[in-house]
Amino acid sequence: CARGTTSRLSCNQPPPFSGCRPGACIAVSAASAKTASRQGKTSPRFEGKMSTARRDLLQQIEHDVQKKWEKMKVFECDAPDEKAEKFMCTFPYPYMNGLLHIGHAFSLTKAIFAAHFNRLLGKKVLFPFGFHCTGMPIQAAANKLKREFEVYGSPNPIFPAGRPTPKELEDGTIIIDDNGVHLQWKPPASTGKKGVKEYHLFMKVKGGEFKKVATLPHPTKEVLKEQKGKIVCVAPVESGGCVYKLDVILQDGSKAPEGKESDEVSVDAAPTKGKKDGAAGGKRVAKKIQAKSGDAAFQWEILKAMGLDDDAIPQFVDPLFWLNYFPPLGVRDLKRFGCPVDFRRSFITTSVNPSYDSFIRWQFRKLKAGDKIGFGKRPTIFSELDGQACMDHDRAEGEGVGPQEYTAIKIELLEKTPAMEKTFKAAKVFLLAATLRAETMPGQTNCWALPEGTYGCYEAPDGEIFVTSHRAARNMSFQDKLMPWGKPKCLLEIKGSELMGKKVKAPTAKYESVHVLPLTTIKMDKGTGIVTSVPSDSPDDFAAFQDLLKPGKQQHFGLKNEWIEPFKLIPIIDVEIDGEVRAMSAQYMCEKLGVQSINDRVKLAEAHDTCYKLGFDKGTMSCGPCKGQPVKKAKLAFREIMIKDKQAFTYSEPEKKVTSRTGDDCVVASIDQWYLKYGEESWKKVIQEHVNSENFNGYNDRIKESFDDAIGWLKEWACSRSFGLGTKVPWDEQFVVESLSDSTIYMAYYTVAHLLHGEGNLDGTSTSPANIKVEDLTDDVWDYIFLNGKMPTGSKIPKPTLEKMRKEFRFWYPLDLRVSGKDLIQNHLTMALYNHACVWEKEPEMWPRSVFCNGWLLVNNEKMSKSKGNFFTMEEIVNENSADATRLAMANSGDTLEPANFDVKVCNKAILNLAVFLDTMKAFIDGSEKMDGGKEDARFVDRWFANELNRLTAESKKFYETMYYREALRTAYFEFTSAFDQYRDICKSSGSLPNKILTMRYMEWQMIILSPICPHFCEHGWSMLGKKGTVLDARWPEPTKPLDASIVAQGVYMFDKVPHDFIKLLDKAKKAGNATSAVVYYAKDFPDWKKTVLQLLRTKHAEKKLPLVSQEEMKDPEAAAQWKDVMQALMQDASLKPFGKHVGPFAAFKRDEASQFGSEALEASVPFDECNLLTENVNYLKQKLAVDVSIASADAPASDHKDAASNAQPGKPAIHYVIEGGGKPAGSGKPAGKAAAKPAAKAATIADLKKLNEHLSTRSYFEGGIKPTQADVAQLAATASNFAEDQYPHVARWYKHISFFKPAQRESW
Repeated sequence: CARGTTSRLSCNQPPPFSGCRPGACIAVSAASAKTASRQGKTSPRFEGKMSTARRDLLQQIEHDVQKKWEKMKVFECDAPDEKAEKFMCTFPYPYMNGLLHIGHAFSLTKAIFAAHFNRLLGKKVLFPFGFHCTGMPIQAAANKLKREFEVYGSPNPIFPAGRPTPKELEDGTIIIDDNGVHLQWKPPASTGKKGVKEYHLFMKVKGGEFKKVATLPHPTKEVLKEQKGKIVCVAPVESGGCVYKLDVILQDGSKAPEGKESDEVSVDAAPTKGKKDGAAGGKRVAKKIQAKSGDAAFQWEILKAMGLDDDAIPQFVDPLFWLNYFPPLGVRDLKRFGCPVDFRRSFITTSVNPSYDSFIRWQFRKLKAGDKIGFGKRPTIFSELDGQACMDHDRAEGEGVGPQEYTAIKIELLEKTPAMEKTFKAAKVFLLAATLRAETMPGQTNCWALPEGTYGCYEAPDGEIFVTSHRAARNMSFQDKLMPWGKPKCLLEIKGSELMGKKVKAPTAKYESVHVLPLTTIKMDKGTGIVTSVPSDSPDDFAAFQDLLKPGKQQHFGLKNEWIEPFKLIPIIDVEIDGEVRAMSAQYMCEKLGVQSINDRVKLAEAHDTCYKLGFDKGTMSCGPCKGQPVKKAKLAFREIMIKDKQAFTYSEPEKKVTSRTGDDCVVASIDQWYLKYGEESWKKVIQEHVNSENFNGYNDRIKESFDDAIGWLKEWACSRSFGLGTKVPWDEQFVVESLSDSTIYMAYYTVAHLLHGEGNLDGTSTSPANIKVEDLTDDVWDYIFLNGKMPTGSKIPKPTLEKMRKEFRFWYPLDLRVSGKDLIQNHLTMALYNHACVWEKEPEMWPRSVFCNGWLLVNNEKMSKSKGNFFTMEEIVNENSADATRLAMANSGDTLEPANFDVKVCNKAILNLAVFLDTMKAFIDGSEKMDGGKEDARFVDRWFANELNRLTAESKKFYETMYYREALRTAYFEFTSAFDQYRDICKSSGSLPNKILTMRYMEWQMIILSPICPHFCEHGWSMLGKKGTVLDARWPEPTKPLDASIVAQGVYMFDKVPHDFIKLLDKAKKAGNATSAVVYYAKDFPDWKKTVLQLLRTKHAEKKLPLVSQEEMKDPEAAAQWKDVMQALMQDASLKPFGKHVGPFAAFKRDEASQFGSEALEASVPFDECNLLTENVNYLKQKLAVDVSIASADAPASDHKDAASNAQPGKPAIHYVIEGGGKPAGSGKPAGKAAAKPAAKAATIADLKKLNEHLSTRSYFEGGIKPTQADVAQLAATASNFAEDQYPHVARWYKHISFFKPAQRESW
């Protein structure tokens, strides 16, 4: 066949792409064969494709189809004059500091598929698309490039090489051998058009000088490619810690600028791997002493990687140049991808676009008028280098991180160090301990410090001295806690070891003084580096304190016992744990879990979570000024008491590390700023109500939960900054509107953007299509358009134009669907709800109606990374695979919040299958494949196929509606084509032809229902079918008849279960010799005693007293008890006594069968005529079994067939194979009185359908991966088929998908 497989029987891969389907076994068309002579080079990142012929065919189709759409203006849609249904969906406009990539494309497809599908429902559809340029990313990149040219030369810079880096194992250690350590580094990104001659490698041992240890010539292009773009060298390594650096010698003898030194590498005490004691050499594990940041890419290097010429890069020092360069490329890539975008409505943001600038100014004046904007000093993530707030879009690292407020406890140092005595004399010195739990301070028994930590002694208000980490002091100085602002005055630097054993006064503690003790787990990059110790409440403190009671530990740190032993634990909180009130919760949990030391991190984490959660939720203070109060209430009250008594103050730090795009380590600063009052109670309440109302669809319970979290978390948000690209704050033009804050209601701007911009006018500086001048876009005009305001008097915009603009907005709004990655829930998506609720306060019907979020995208099961070669721009992935093959692979990647996987192999298979499908379609259309011209329901196989088309079309519609596109692809393509392939196969086996009416219906419907995913392919097929217009304007197929469950059951019986079971038995029969013929025996009825058993089982099932579980799962006490009751009822039935020894095995067999196939297995008969069905399709069985087959009743078997015939039961026929040469006859099946075989492995299942539905709401398969496993098989067997699909939609989706696979396929999982 076209795939190169000689036999369909060898193609048994499970779908998606189930090997060579029968329809794929057709010769490639002449057109494809002719194209196949064009051999193209394939990127090494895309493996497995030998020829590009079929891809080229698809790409030519896409080119032609896009020209057709362009000519028809198929995606341009205005508000109609007549009443019509509408659908408006949007995607967050991407930031244009580069090219669109595969991550954008994945999320984008969710909106694309929704837009196409809703158009098929007859709705007017609008999918607009803009480009975001506001904020610091572009400005920072331009500034970075400018600095690079200043430092390294312009226009052809000479950059340093990358830092020498040891090759690492996953755990961060490195391997060295007898020759030394393996180093690697990047060659210089640019050498000013000079070649690199060689590299000089230098090494120094700790405390020594650098010495040259190696000289390497620059490798050839081929070698560099093999080494993944890195220079590789084996360098000597010595004890004591080694550091390496490079000199890069250019061809003219000059040097490149010096790069960064390597991390320090130690080989001390490295054990030999693979050698016996005393043996020399071998591999040894080494470690890095100090982990530094990796090589940061130069901005010049980043632009070069985008395909820019060296001579073009200098233009990018102007941030405005980026705005003109990248957005048009975004339009190009979106069109190439087949996005159904109305590009008349596309625009860029910032003040460069005067119309959008006017809209944002209007929006902000509305927010201010609604008292949603305030001004004042607020703790904000701040970049000292940029001199302004650093919000989410301005960050290279730390998106979503906010300020964390600490209470700084002032612990007076009663015994100063000698250096302090000399420097500070009589001044009071305080150790500052940062805590989140000020209410626990009465329980202090000591104070912790890091012995090797470096602390600063800073000048503080009122002549005091604060001892803290330098990082904390820097944060405090930006909040006016230390002076001067941003530059705290450090008078002395000390080591933590100097503080060990010193007496301190712990405020509110019962002890007059306690001592400073060592804690080696303190992190100097979080908090102050000084930690309070409350071992009665904190498991970590308890474990560390108990460690220091050991003489060995005291000796190790040089401690005295009197600094520790006399200080008994102080109970401070009473809390119920495990049914009893505990006064010493930390001690109880550590002893309960068996914590032995501070190194028991997992157990301590569990103890910590228990103590802190229960203590906060249910604890009561047992001492101190808040005694008797709940901890929840005392938490803030106690802190206020300490602050009032000048024993503490508050300050903030970033919750986690935040780095600005300019590379600055950000702090929390208290600065004057304009801020949005997110979190304000009345505003917050209406958002919560909306998200949890019937007017909002999150498509997934976890998405709604994430919104609830974000609404609870999001507080005052700095909406202004000092500089960057964007709109000026209307009433205070020294500030610029922050990039997330101008991106909240712009969806409304789309509704009128086509009248302000028009295609190709992204910045709005050309004449608008409606001849509107920006100075005429007054607040009154915007009010009229968006808020049903009065017709503005004196406006220069003609009245009909204003009316049209209002009409556009009123028709398209509210937004029906917003699609995004899940990371934007915490900011942009929640902010959009807030802003809509303010601007359209009186019209909640204008607020967004639904939001769909997806998880991260993996590529080939790995995180996207340029170093791994699996990071692609949209242009690259489409050029390599075609748009439709890429879109199909995107649909197949997954739809939940879990990571999805884009598999390049899926693209390869799609290219083949789509091309072959067109050949098949052509063959039927031109008559080279013959069809039957008779009635469409003359044969059972025709009725079955028509029923399958109706079923799959209806199921596909449901999946499209709920945005489960992977499932929609399965039913609308994989199963749809599989059904046709099977239909053709059955017809061929019986010597007949496929029905023409059904075949042409199948092709037409296939083009329609697959068109949201593969529109170019379907548009081409639509034209091949002679259809007018575009497939995009077709209507979703309506079933020709109601779904017939009986036909479904007969189809599964005749074309799945029966041949599958008989083929397995044939394999067994062949062990006795070649089978020459076979007799299939069917049973009309069960014996009366079996009917009685089945009736009781059905009754128990209806009463929910029958455990539909396998024998393996009968260990469950509830299931075992229910089954015991069932067996007692059967044994008490007098009519069953003569069959006593058979009753139990038969009942267990039917129970197991029902657990696997559903409760229908308990029926005493089948709802169709087995004899007629088998007789009509006997030729199909002959073809499948490759033997002569006859049909007979089990009531009158041949004398030597009785064993086989006795195994027949209604719905489960038996077969007897006749063996050539008179071999021993081979009978069928498992005797109906014996229990089914046990499954290969036991897997946990979920019996509660509600819990199962919740579990499957966030994943495609039971265990959450990208492929089904035996856990899906076990759960399928444990799930009854008669559940309410509307009530449990996720179970229904999953159940149908897993049921689609044949038993043999499931066994391979």
